[in-house]
Amino acid sequence: MSEETGSDLWTSARKMSGLGDERVATLEKLIGFNPQHARAKSLLAIILANRDAVANRSRALELARDAIALRPDDATLRIALARLMGDGDSALEEKRTALESALEIDPTNLEALVLYLTSSKNCDESTYENIQNTISDQDVNRHYELGVYFRRRNKERCKYHYGVVVRVMEKVIADTGRDPKGLHSKAKFWLATVEKGGEGAVERCPKEYVVGLYKGFAPTFDHTLVEKLHYKTPQLLRETLVSADGARPEDGAEGGGEREYSSILDLGCGTGLSGLRFKGLLGKEGSFLGVDLSPEMLVKANERGCYDECFCHDIETCFNIEGVRSRAPFDLVIACDVFVYLGNLERIFEGVKGSLGVNGVFAFSVELLEDDKGGKYNYICQTFARFSHKEEYIVQLAAEYGFEVVEMRKCVLRKNAGIDVVGLLTILR
Repeated sequence: MSEETGSDLWTSARKMSGLGDERVATLEKLIGFNPQHARAKSLLAIILANRDAVANRSRALELARDAIALRPDDATLRIALARLMGDGDSALEEKRTALESALEIDPTNLEALVLYLTSSKNCDESTYENIQNTISDQDVNRHYELGVYFRRRNKERCKYHYGVVVRVMEKVIADTGRDPKGLHSKAKFWLATVEKGGEGAVERCPKEYVVGLYKGFAPTFDHTLVEKLHYKTPQLLRETLVSADGARPEDGAEGGGEREYSSILDLGCGTGLSGLRFKGLLGKEGSFLGVDLSPEMLVKANERGCYDECFCHDIETCFNIEGVRSRAPFDLVIACDVFVYLGNLERIFEGVKGSLGVNGVFAFSVELLEDDKGGKYNYICQTFARFSHKEEYIVQLAAEYGFEVVEMRKCVLRKNAGIDVVGLLTILR
């Protein structure tokens, strides 16, 4: 292979976007041809880590370290290694060393300054001062990272940096109609959780936030939820449904009604914890569908074998996709611990109403907002980024969309920082 061909491969790889197989293959081919190509190794490391940070961690770090060895005076390669190191304590020393070296090479490198600051548990004021002297309003990615860092450390700084992102991105969206990273919606959402009077400012968690949250959380989700947070919403919702709607109890149990459901839709099915609980209510020829926004969570759900089919989609609009629409009407639609990511539930109620059959049932949970809290608002986004809803709001929506309230039960759904989280289990028909 000629030197010119190697240059062509690098040009092709840089023109490609995303994490696709063709881009990876192009970089692998280039590195095979020219093992001294530091930039290609660094780019491949980043792509592999973003494809699967756990499975590709060792190879990605090896490539990033090789790149630095080849070009020790390149600050960007050291920054790339620092981003690959993550935030774990075991990697912190190497991460900060890489950033210190990058700043020795380029003392005003804004990305290195922000990464160095945000890798510290305690704010380094001299580093922050350097950032303030370097950053501009147009550096929205760095402002967003600083907003994240200061969210639990300094409320005023957090509000300032998120505020810059919202203001700048509003103009970008007005001019171009684009916000590919969803920075505007994410910053506006987080700003609402820290800003006094922010109640009612946002109607849902940004999709990008939810997907990102569960990308790394999926492998440990079940253990964390069940063992650490004492999560029991699926079990409690099933018990409430059995009691209220005459559904049969767990297979093999004595007593109870005879109702079976021929078709069930699980909104926000996650890893299938709710599927495990509700599958026993499905008739022998029944259909059980799951919908979730996180592809990583759906991998776990499919491994469980609870569902006939799963769809990676937003639950507000899933009723319109062919795979769901063609299976309607449903006898039962369930939603366990998913409305914590939605404030306004009108689109959900509308979608469920249009997808239920005669005598169909809608069973779901919300975290409860007591009537004396939240002021005039029917729902608020709490500081820990979960929505809670008032009981009267659920009753109002039920009436508006023609549902009969069969059961509303207050109970403890899980723990949060050792404190009971009170929820409302609702059965509508």
